[in-house]
Amino acid sequence: MGEAADEAEARLAIAREQGRASVNFSRRSGRYRWTVVLDGGKSSHGWADTEPEAWWLVKESLNRPHRGTHCRKPRGLWTLPPE
Repeated sequence: MGEAADEAEARLAIAREQGRASVNFSRRSGRYRWTVVLDGGKSSHGWADTEPEAWWLVKESLNRPHRGTHCRKPRGLWTLPPE
């Protein structure tokens, strides 16, 4: 999938190019607001303290297993965001 190192990076690059993923700084809160529109029109969004952390959360939401289902998994399946 292009020049991406792995499939997760490729999905993130495609979502950014298509305008389905965005990270914006909010002066009012002093934090970064991230938003992703997933397949089927569902969206995920949240807040992060730094821009790299926000993009990491976008990447995680794009590559979340079982997305679109109401399956609850045990906590702690994801790695920590980069510092």
